[in-house]
Amino acid sequence: MTLEGAVGLGAVAVFILLMLAYAVLGRRWPAVFRSLPPFEHLGQAMERSVEAGERVHLALGTGSLIGPESAPALAGLAVARRIAMVTSMSDRPVIVTAADGAMTLLAQDTLRSAYAQAGAAERYAPTTARLLGPTPFSYVAAMPLLLASEGIAVHLLLGSFGQEGALGVAFGENRQLHVVAGTDDVPSQALLYATSTYPLVGEEVFAGGAYLNVGPMHRASLRAQDAVRWVVLLAILLGTLLRTLGVGL
Repeated sequence: MTLEGAVGLGAVAVFILLMLAYAVLGRRWPAVFRSLPPFEHLGQAMERSVEAGERVHLALGTGSLIGPESAPALAGLAVARRIAMVTSMSDRPVIVTAADGAMTLLAQDTLRSAYAQAGAAERYAPTTARLLGPTPFSYVAAMPLLLASEGIAVHLLLGSFGQEGALGVAFGENRQLHVVAGTDDVPSQALLYATSTYPLVGEEVFAGGAYLNVGPMHRASLRAQDAVRWVVLLAILLGTLLRTLGVGL
Protein backbone atom coordinates (compact mmCIF):
# COMPACT_ATOMS: atom_id res chain seq x y z
CA MET A 1 0.00 0.00 0.00
CA THR A 2 1.30 3.44 -0.91
CA LEU A 3 1.70 6.24 1.61
CA GLU A 4 -1.19 8.17 0.08
CA GLY A 5 -3.42 5.12 0.31
CA ALA A 6 -2.48 4.54 3.94
CA VAL A 7 -3.17 8.19 4.80
CA GLY A 8 -6.54 8.04 3.05
CA LEU A 9 -7.50 4.82 4.82
CA GLY A 10 -6.47 6.32 8.13
CA ALA A 11 -8.57 9.41 7.50
CA VAL A 12 -11.61 7.26 6.76
CA ALA A 13 -11.02 5.25 9.92
CA VAL A 14 -10.75 8.41 12.02
CA PHE A 15 -13.95 9.79 10.49
CA ILE A 16 -15.84 6.56 11.26
CA LEU A 17 -14.58 6.61 14.85
CA LEU A 18 -15.71 10.22 15.20
CA MET A 19 -19.16 9.31 13.89
CA LEU A 20 -19.48 6.45 16.37
CA ALA A 21 -18.30 8.67 19.22
CA TYR A 22 -20.78 11.43 18.37
CA ALA A 23 -23.58 8.88 17.97
CA VAL A 24 -22.92 7.63 21.50
CA LEU A 25 -22.55 11.14 22.94
CA GLY A 26 -25.59 12.45 21.07
CA ARG A 27 -28.02 11.60 23.88
CA ARG A 28 -26.06 13.49 26.53
CA TRP A 29 -24.73 16.19 24.20
CA PRO A 30 -27.49 16.99 21.68
CA ALA A 31 -26.44 18.50 18.39
CA VAL A 32 -27.40 22.10 17.62
CA PHE A 33 -27.50 22.90 13.91
CA ARG A 34 -27.81 26.23 12.18
CA SER A 35 -31.09 27.23 10.62
CA LEU A 36 -31.65 25.68 7.19
CA PRO A 37 -34.97 26.96 5.72
CA PRO A 38 -35.32 24.36 2.92
CA PHE A 39 -35.58 21.51 5.42
CA GLU A 40 -37.36 23.51 8.11
CA HIS A 41 -40.22 24.39 5.76
CA LEU A 42 -40.24 20.92 4.19
CA GLY A 43 -41.83 19.33 7.26
CA GLN A 44 -44.72 21.78 7.18
CA ALA A 45 -45.15 21.31 3.44
CA MET A 46 -45.34 17.53 3.83
CA GLU A 47 -47.97 17.82 6.55
CA ARG A 48 -50.06 20.10 4.37
CA SER A 49 -49.79 17.71 1.41
CA VAL A 50 -50.95 14.78 3.53
CA GLU A 51 -53.92 16.75 4.89
CA ALA A 52 -54.87 17.89 1.39
CA GLY A 53 -54.56 14.43 -0.15
CA GLU A 54 -51.65 15.47 -2.35
CA ARG A 55 -48.30 13.81 -3.06
CA VAL A 56 -44.63 14.45 -2.44
CA HIS A 57 -42.26 13.79 -5.35
CA LEU A 58 -38.57 13.14 -4.76
CA ALA A 59 -36.27 13.14 -7.81
CA LEU A 60 -32.97 11.31 -7.25
CA GLY A 61 -31.45 12.67 -10.44
CA THR A 62 -29.66 11.10 -13.35
CA GLY A 63 -26.61 9.55 -11.69
CA SER A 64 -25.92 5.83 -11.59
CA LEU A 65 -25.57 3.77 -8.44
CA ILE A 66 -21.90 3.06 -9.18
CA GLY A 67 -19.69 6.12 -9.20
CA PRO A 68 -19.18 9.40 -7.35
CA GLU A 69 -22.41 10.83 -8.76
CA SER A 70 -24.35 8.41 -6.54
CA ALA A 71 -23.48 10.34 -3.35
CA PRO A 72 -26.22 13.03 -3.53
CA ALA A 73 -28.80 10.43 -4.60
CA LEU A 74 -27.93 8.27 -1.59
CA ALA A 75 -28.41 11.36 0.59
CA GLY A 76 -31.76 11.83 -1.14
CA LEU A 77 -32.73 8.26 -0.25
CA ALA A 78 -32.25 9.09 3.43
CA VAL A 79 -34.77 11.89 2.96
CA ALA A 80 -37.05 9.50 1.06
CA ARG A 81 -37.09 7.15 4.03
CA ARG A 82 -38.29 9.92 6.33
CA ILE A 83 -40.89 11.18 3.86
CA ALA A 84 -42.21 7.65 3.33
CA MET A 85 -42.70 7.20 7.07
CA VAL A 86 -44.52 10.54 7.35
CA THR A 87 -46.81 9.83 4.39
CA SER A 88 -47.23 6.08 4.93
CA MET A 89 -50.81 6.46 6.15
CA SER A 90 -51.78 8.85 3.37
CA ASP A 91 -53.90 7.72 0.45
CA ARG A 92 -51.31 9.32 -1.85
CA PRO A 93 -47.83 8.41 -0.60
CA VAL A 94 -44.47 9.72 -1.77
CA ILE A 95 -43.22 9.03 -5.31
CA VAL A 96 -39.48 8.59 -5.90
CA THR A 97 -38.06 8.74 -9.42
CA ALA A 98 -34.62 8.03 -10.86
CA ALA A 99 -32.90 7.68 -14.23
CA ASP A 100 -30.92 4.56 -13.34
CA GLY A 101 -32.35 1.06 -12.98
CA ALA A 102 -30.19 0.07 -10.02
CA MET A 103 -31.00 3.32 -8.23
CA THR A 104 -34.71 2.67 -8.80
CA LEU A 105 -34.43 -0.78 -7.24
CA LEU A 106 -32.60 0.71 -4.27
CA ALA A 107 -35.33 3.32 -3.92
CA GLN A 108 -37.96 0.56 -3.90
CA ASP A 109 -36.09 -1.29 -1.18
CA THR A 110 -35.73 1.92 0.85
CA LEU A 111 -39.44 2.64 0.65
CA ARG A 112 -40.31 -0.96 1.49
CA SER A 113 -38.20 -0.88 4.65
CA ALA A 114 -39.57 2.54 5.62
CA TYR A 115 -43.15 1.28 5.35
CA ALA A 116 -42.26 -1.78 7.40
CA GLN A 117 -40.65 0.40 10.07
CA ALA A 118 -43.77 2.56 10.17
CA GLY A 119 -45.93 -0.54 10.67
CA ALA A 120 -47.64 -0.13 7.30
CA ALA A 121 -45.91 -2.78 5.19
CA GLU A 122 -49.19 -3.71 3.50
CA ARG A 123 -49.53 -0.19 2.09
CA TYR A 124 -46.25 -0.31 0.17
CA ALA A 125 -46.53 -0.38 -3.63
CA PRO A 126 -43.45 -0.97 -5.85
CA THR A 127 -44.72 1.61 -8.35
CA THR A 128 -44.04 4.42 -5.88
CA ALA A 129 -40.38 4.20 -7.00
CA ARG A 130 -40.10 4.59 -10.78
CA LEU A 131 -37.57 4.76 -13.60
CA LEU A 132 -38.74 7.99 -15.20
CA GLY A 133 -36.27 8.15 -18.08
CA PRO A 134 -32.89 6.56 -18.92
CA THR A 135 -31.15 9.77 -20.07
CA PRO A 136 -30.90 13.18 -18.37
CA PHE A 137 -33.26 15.08 -20.66
CA SER A 138 -35.75 12.23 -21.14
CA TYR A 139 -35.88 11.97 -17.36
CA VAL A 140 -36.64 15.66 -16.92
CA ALA A 141 -38.96 15.76 -19.94
CA ALA A 142 -41.25 13.23 -18.25
CA MET A 143 -41.61 15.36 -15.10
CA PRO A 144 -44.42 17.71 -16.29
CA LEU A 145 -46.76 14.79 -16.92
CA LEU A 146 -45.87 13.24 -13.57
CA LEU A 147 -46.43 16.49 -11.68
CA ALA A 148 -49.77 17.06 -13.38
CA SER A 149 -51.18 13.52 -13.25
CA GLU A 150 -50.16 12.53 -9.72
CA GLY A 151 -51.34 15.61 -7.85
CA ILE A 152 -47.88 16.60 -6.66
CA ALA A 153 -47.69 19.41 -4.07
CA VAL A 154 -44.08 19.08 -2.88
CA HIS A 155 -41.35 18.70 -5.52
CA LEU A 156 -37.88 17.72 -4.26
CA LEU A 157 -34.77 17.38 -6.41
CA LEU A 158 -32.03 15.78 -4.32
CA GLY A 159 -29.50 13.91 -6.43
CA SER A 160 -27.09 14.19 -9.31
CA PHE A 161 -28.25 16.79 -11.84
CA GLY A 162 -26.62 18.64 -14.68
CA GLN A 163 -28.07 21.62 -16.49
CA GLU A 164 -31.31 19.70 -16.99
CA GLY A 165 -31.97 20.12 -13.27
CA ALA A 166 -32.99 23.74 -13.85
CA LEU A 167 -35.77 22.50 -16.13
CA GLY A 168 -36.98 20.11 -13.45
CA VAL A 169 -37.11 22.99 -10.96
CA ALA A 170 -38.87 25.28 -13.44
CA PHE A 171 -41.60 22.71 -14.05
CA GLY A 172 -42.36 22.68 -10.32
CA GLU A 173 -42.13 26.44 -9.88
CA ASN A 174 -44.47 27.03 -12.83
CA ARG A 175 -47.07 24.87 -11.07
CA GLN A 176 -46.47 26.81 -7.84
CA LEU A 177 -45.34 23.73 -5.96
CA HIS A 178 -43.14 23.67 -2.88
CA VAL A 179 -39.75 23.13 -4.55
CA VAL A 180 -36.52 22.13 -2.79
CA ALA A 181 -33.49 21.47 -5.00
CA GLY A 182 -29.89 20.51 -4.40
CA THR A 183 -27.04 18.68 -6.12
CA ASP A 184 -23.28 18.22 -5.81
CA ASP A 185 -22.38 19.70 -9.22
CA VAL A 186 -21.17 23.29 -8.70
CA PRO A 187 -22.36 24.79 -12.05
CA SER A 188 -25.74 23.10 -11.57
CA GLN A 189 -25.95 24.49 -8.05
CA ALA A 190 -25.81 27.98 -9.52
CA LEU A 191 -28.74 27.18 -11.82
CA LEU A 192 -30.78 25.62 -9.02
CA TYR A 193 -30.06 28.59 -6.77
CA ALA A 194 -31.40 30.95 -9.42
CA THR A 195 -34.54 28.94 -10.20
CA SER A 196 -35.59 27.26 -6.93
CA THR A 197 -37.46 28.84 -4.03
CA TYR A 198 -35.58 26.67 -1.54
CA PRO A 199 -32.14 25.82 -2.96
CA LEU A 200 -29.52 23.74 -1.18
CA VAL A 201 -25.97 24.99 -1.58
CA GLY A 202 -22.81 22.90 -1.26
CA GLU A 203 -22.87 20.26 1.43
CA GLU A 204 -26.42 21.16 2.49
CA VAL A 205 -27.72 18.48 0.14
CA PHE A 206 -26.11 15.87 2.42
CA ALA A 207 -27.66 17.29 5.61
CA GLY A 208 -31.25 16.20 5.00
CA GLY A 209 -31.00 13.06 7.10
CA ALA A 210 -29.81 15.04 10.11
CA TYR A 211 -32.32 17.88 9.80
CA LEU A 212 -35.26 15.51 9.27
CA ASN A 213 -34.22 13.25 12.19
CA VAL A 214 -33.78 10.14 10.09
CA GLY A 215 -31.39 8.64 12.65
CA PRO A 216 -28.57 9.40 15.10
CA MET A 217 -25.84 8.45 12.62
CA HIS A 218 -26.93 11.23 10.27
CA ARG A 219 -26.57 13.81 13.02
CA ALA A 220 -23.28 12.27 14.09
CA SER A 221 -21.93 12.50 10.54
CA LEU A 222 -22.48 16.27 10.44
CA ARG A 223 -20.72 16.70 13.75
CA ALA A 224 -17.84 14.53 12.56
CA GLN A 225 -17.55 16.69 9.42
CA ASP A 226 -17.28 19.81 11.59
CA ALA A 227 -14.57 18.18 13.70
CA VAL A 228 -12.60 17.20 10.58
CA ARG A 229 -12.89 20.77 9.25
CA TRP A 230 -11.33 22.12 12.46
CA VAL A 231 -8.51 19.59 12.20
CA VAL A 232 -7.83 20.56 8.58
CA LEU A 233 -8.02 24.26 9.43
CA LEU A 234 -5.57 23.90 12.31
CA ALA A 235 -3.24 21.85 10.11
CA ILE A 236 -3.25 24.58 7.46
CA LEU A 237 -2.58 27.29 10.03
CA LEU A 238 0.21 25.25 11.62
CA GLY A 239 1.78 24.53 8.25
CA THR A 240 1.61 28.22 7.30
CA LEU A 241 3.20 29.24 10.60
CA LEU A 242 6.02 26.71 10.26
CA ARG A 243 6.66 27.78 6.67
CA THR A 244 6.75 31.42 7.76
CA LEU A 245 9.32 30.56 10.43
CA GLY A 246 11.42 28.73 7.85
CA VAL A 247 10.75 25.26 9.15
CA GLY A 248 10.62 22.73 6.33
CA LEU A 249 7.98 20.05 6.22
